[in-house]
Parts: sequence; C-alpha cells; structure tokens
Amino acid sequence: MTLAHLQSIAINYNVSHGMDSCFKELTQQFESLSREMGSFNKDINQNLSSLKSWSRKLQRKTKRLELRLASTERALRENVRLAQRQLQEQRAVLSNLTWELGAQHNRLGSLEAHWGSVRSLWDALQEHRGQLSKLEARMRSIERLPLNASTGFSSSGNPLVRMRQNPDPGLLYGAQQPLQGKVSKASRMRNRLPPPPLQMTTRAPYPASDDRTPGSGHTSSLPTVLPEEEAQINNLLQLPFRHKIPQKYTPKKHTTICNVNSVLLFPSASTKNYVTFHKPFPARLHELSVCTWLRVETEYMGTLLSYATEDNDNTLVLYGRRSSGRGTIDFVIGDPAYRELAMGNLLDGRWHHACLIWSSIEGRFWYYTDRRLAATGSKFRKGFEIPPGGTAVLGQEQDVVGGGFDEAEAFVGRLAGFAVWSRALSPGEVSGLATGKGVPRGAVMTLDDVVLHGSVHQVTCECLEHCT
Repeated sequence: MTLAHLQSIAINYNVSHGMDSCFKELTQQFESLSREMGSFNKDINQNLSSLKSWSRKLQRKTKRLELRLASTERALRENVRLAQRQLQEQRAVLSNLTWELGAQHNRLGSLEAHWGSVRSLWDALQEHRGQLSKLEARMRSIERLPLNASTGFSSSGNPLVRMRQNPDPGLLYGAQQPLQGKVSKASRMRNRLPPPPLQMTTRAPYPASDDRTPGSGHTSSLPTVLPEEEAQINNLLQLPFRHKIPQKYTPKKHTTICNVNSVLLFPSASTKNYVTFHKPFPARLHELSVCTWLRVETEYMGTLLSYATEDNDNTLVLYGRRSSGRGTIDFVIGDPAYRELAMGNLLDGRWHHACLIWSSIEGRFWYYTDRRLAATGSKFRKGFEIPPGGTAVLGQEQDVVGGGFDEAEAFVGRLAGFAVWSRALSPGEVSGLATGKGVPRGAVMTLDDVVLHGSVHQVTCECLEHCT
C-alpha cells in the first residue's frame, strides 16, 4: 500500500510538473501573440492614418477636378458665345463690305462718266496756266522799264501807251524808248493792267494815295494795314504757346484712400502669373492679420495667399471658390483644418477691403469686409504655431513648396495695399485701414518686398481711386 501510495504521488507530481511546463509554454505563446497583436495594431493604425491622408488628398484633388471641370465648361460656353458673336460680326462685316463694294462700283461708274469733262477741264486749266505765265512775264518786263519823267523820254515812246493803242507783244520785249508825258498817265495805265504776282519781299509801305513815286521799285499793290490791326497781330504773335492753344482740363477724382502705395495686376488665369516674397515669416506666428484691397471681375476669386512648408503644403491658405451658386472663402491654417467664410459682394468688379485675423490663444478668428465684421468664431487651431522658413505665394495654390500650381485655382484681378502682421489688429486699426487713415505698425509682409513672375504688373499709385 505504501508503495502504491508512493507511486500515485509520483504520478501526480509528474502530472503537476507537466501542467507547469504546459502553463509556461502557454504563457510564452500568449506573450508572443500579444506582441504580434501590438505590431498588427500599430500597422493597422499607420495604414488607417495613411488612408485618411490619402482620402483628404483625394477629396482635394476631386474638388480641384470639379473646379477645373466647371472652369472648362465655363470656358467652353464662353468660347461658343464668342464664336457665335464673331460669326455674327463677320456676317455684318461681310454685308457692309458688299454694300461698300456696290457703292464703290457706283462711284467708279460716275467717275468714268465724268472723266471726259474732267479731262477737258484739266486741259483748259493747263492752257489758262500758260496764258497766265505769259502775262506775268509781260508784266515783269513792263515793270523793268523806267518811268521817271526827268529822263526826257517822250510819251510816244512809252511802251505802256503803245501797248494800249496797239497791243503788240514785240513792244514789251523791244529796246527801251524815251518816255515823255506825265507820270500820272503811266500810273493810270498800270492800274488798268492785271496786277503781277505778289512777291514776298520786305518793302516800305505805300502811301495812302494812288500817286506813287515812279521808279520806287514796288511790284504790286499790297493791302494797307492799319496801325491798330498791326498792333493786335504783333500782340498775338508774342503770346506764349500755352495761351494760344488752351489745354484740356481733366479734373482729378476725389481721393480718400491714400495708403495703398502700389497695386498688383493679375491679368489672366495662368500658372506663370504669381508673386513671391523674399522674406515671408521671420519667426513663428501665434497671431496673424492679413488685410488687402482687392478688385475681382471674374466669377470666383481663386487663391489669394498660399504659405507652404516642408511638413505641410497648406500651412496657410486663403482660397476663394464658387460652388453651389454661392461664393465662399476657405481660410486654412494647418491642413485639414479650415473655416468656410461667406464671400459677400467681393465679386462685383469694384474695390473692396478684406481683413482676416487669427489668434492661437483661444483659436479666435475675425473676418472683416469693408470695415464690417462679416464672421467670427473660436476654437480654430487653438495653440497652433505657423512655422517660419516656408514659401509665401500670391495668386497660386501650392501643392509642393514653391510649385504644383493649378490654372483653375489662380487669382485674376487686382490687389492693392496687401500686408501681413504678426499680431491681431484691433477693430479700430481695421477701420483705419479701410478708410485710408494710415497703416498699422508691425507689418512683416508688404508689397515693397515682392518678386513678380509671368505677366503680373506692379503699378505705383498715390491713392486707391487712381489705381486702375
């Protein structure tokens, strides 16, 4: 019995020892399974985060594709309308050309009908010119003849008298004959003849009477100029040129906003048209204020400001899009966090003032349009810091640092007085900006430190009313 009892004890000991070994093996297996489950959970979490990021990117890409499709449709409709308009204009021009061609044919026919009479008139005019030249030559030869009565010439040898009695052309070109008689008779004969052509020579004025001194050298009877008329002419000639031709006065516009300094013109939606800054942000920003004057004449605003870093290409974005029949502005700080703001009347083609202010202390933000508070909120990126060292771009949205532009997201319009502050502006400062009462201190980005790309133009203008 003792032996049997000992054997049973040994058997039980072996069983318990085997159970301990099995328990140890199970424990080791459970630990390995736990490690594998932890690694599996970690991989799953990483995959889920990557899927979430890819889903956000796909959403952005989908949104961009939708915007591109909408812009393509609008461009297609515009092209169709332009083609129809050009076709109508070409038809109108063709009809006008046809009518003008018919009118020209009628004019040519009338000219051909009158060509014979015009030719005969031209021949008569040439013949009349020849006769006038001969008559002028005769008068010049007459004027060369001496008419002084003291020379002892007889009146029978006066060629003027002989020409009146017997108009022989040879008398005018023959030798000079002595003249006798009174000078008044020759003077009367000269007055009856046609006057010779006027000569632009400086001579003493004639006396008021008709009895002129013979042989004085006057070639024609010039009109007498009164002293009052001569004085008026001299005064008119001595006036400055600006008094003779009055200048057209162009009144200047009434100006009130004179703190913009310059204006940027983005002419078209192109990936080549954008503006960069030499030094965007010198340090980390806990507060931010972005203010500008803008003038947009398109159906959507596009990307106003894009700030990208190596960690996030959408660190700060102001993107205006048009969807569902209403205009909105996406205010993005650290993608994917953003706030959607109502655009209001910013797309009416006039100048408007816009200010966006953000503070990371409580995540508060304020949105002003034309001095009025249009939207406000809190708990938006509370405690977030905008890092330095990135790239700031005006007019394009960056998918990578300094590039990855999309034509459908480009800004088309005008910007004036753009500036960024590293603090939250007060309502009074925003109102002063919008009414032209100066620029607040502490601006970290202005239009004085920009680099223009593409067809963007920067024009210096004193006041906003002078910026076109």
